[in-house]
Amino acid sequence: MGVRLSGGIGPLRVSVPVLGATGGFFGAGVFAIKLLGWLLWWELVLGWYLLVGCYWLLRVVYWEAPRAGWRWWQRRQAAAASAL
Repeated sequence: MGVRLSGGIGPLRVSVPVLGATGGFFGAGVFAIKLLGWLLWWELVLGWYLLVGCYWLLRVVYWEAPRAGWRWWQRRQAAAASAL
């Protein structure tokens, strides 16, 4: 990454590596920290999807399905009563 400076004694160019020249044990540590951050991020995202998915599954099983079954039963009873 380069930054162009101007003013004062004239134009200057300063180059600052952003973890570009790291290697060896320090580079492995930086890689491990970045990998940990990446894994924690995906654990958060997938955990959120799991939470929302479980909510909807439980809602369908314990709320929507019984209500649909009850409405079906009421329609069946009304149809049987009107058929008499």
